[in-house]
Amino acid sequence: MKGVGFWLGAMVLCAFVWCMVTQEPVFARPTSAPQQIQILYDKKDYQKALEEFAKLDREASGTPDVRRLKVRTLLGMKNPQGALEEYDKLAESLKHDDQRILREVALEFVAVLTNDMREQMRGVAYTALKDWHNPEAIPLLEGGLSDGSGIVRALAAEGLAKLEAGRRSARFRKALDDQAVLVREAVLKGFAKAGDPSVISLVEPLLQDSEARVRVAAAEVLCHLKRLKGCELLLQYARALHPDERTSAIRALVDRQGTEALPVLIEASEHKQPSVRGAAATGFAHVPTTEAVTVLTRLLKDPLPPVRIAAAVSLGQLHGLDARSPLNQALDDRDPAVRAFVIGALLRQGERYDVIAAPVRALTTEKVTAVRAAVARALGYAGEPNREPARSTLMRLVQDTVPRVRIAAIKSMAKVEGPSSIAILKQSLHDEDDAVRATAGGALLTVLAPNE
Repeated sequence: MKGVGFWLGAMVLCAFVWCMVTQEPVFARPTSAPQQIQILYDKKDYQKALEEFAKLDREASGTPDVRRLKVRTLLGMKNPQGALEEYDKLAESLKHDDQRILREVALEFVAVLTNDMREQMRGVAYTALKDWHNPEAIPLLEGGLSDGSGIVRALAAEGLAKLEAGRRSARFRKALDDQAVLVREAVLKGFAKAGDPSVISLVEPLLQDSEARVRVAAAEVLCHLKRLKGCELLLQYARALHPDERTSAIRALVDRQGTEALPVLIEASEHKQPSVRGAAATGFAHVPTTEAVTVLTRLLKDPLPPVRIAAAVSLGQLHGLDARSPLNQALDDRDPAVRAFVIGALLRQGERYDVIAAPVRALTTEKVTAVRAAVARALGYAGEPNREPARSTLMRLVQDTVPRVRIAAIKSMAKVEGPSSIAILKQSLHDEDDAVRATAGGALLTVLAPNE
């Protein structure tokens, strides 16, 4: 009997040990599943990773690290809208934004449109990237240099031109051979921002380019690099009979020679060609003198609205001079678009909001979309004293029925509010329009803290 009892006890003990060894621990699945999903994510097997996420129970799937991984998985699948939905759940559980993850989501709303079939959408994406001013955008901008649209390639080139590392890019320099005038000009404008003499051999042949704008831009680079020939050519082009040559040269000249270009600007301000008068008006912004105010005041009464707009914008940039008086008079301009730009100029001058409040209200109810968009852009120049009333108006324009107006309002909101606009910009990521979402994503990139 003792032997039987011994063997029975041994069998019970063995069974107990067997159960302990083979039974799956209660918490094994939640702790091992994310690791398995991480491996799938690292292998870029995003679809399989997403399937594994679906197998997690509510408790495991709701942890912050799991949500972050799911957001990134959806981004890897080029699904920014799905990633945003998951990000919203993450932010709600954290009770605050995870700015690093939000930044990744915002970038994908822009990046996904760089391959869109619609030229306009690609243009929106590359506009957002060029306004970001961040070296992280360089790979995407370089990709834009291969786009089938010359306008889109020009936007990509402009973005690279704003970044030191972008200007050193081999693909950027190669774009000097691009067939589109705007692209070649954008590359040369980038060279003119730097002081790299190694580009001289690349630039000099373009002094013979068939397009006036390219020849002028090449001369500007050489002038910037202290090559006398380049500066002489700029002066020569600034008095040329060809309007395009003259217009481009005037804009380049004021950047290089400032007040020395005053006689050229005064002469151009009386030219019969509107584009030349407009270029002169733009140039006076770089010549902060009483003569500039006098001429710009005259140009505020030019027969053509684009010239009046250029004059208003320049007056807004002339600080320390009596520019408010002529601008206040121009608030009665017969053209609503001109009035919108006058409002922006007055805000840049620090004019009190109550002075422009009535014109702003009138313009925000204009039927013409371009006018509402113009006043939305104008409000982006509101300084600290005018910030609150400008924000109130922009909040209404962010909800305008037309995407173009919402886009302008989003950009201005980011300028006026900075990081305080994050909540509004996040909401705009949910907009029904692709271009609005991409613009909101680009605006978020500019206000969010950069990655460490």
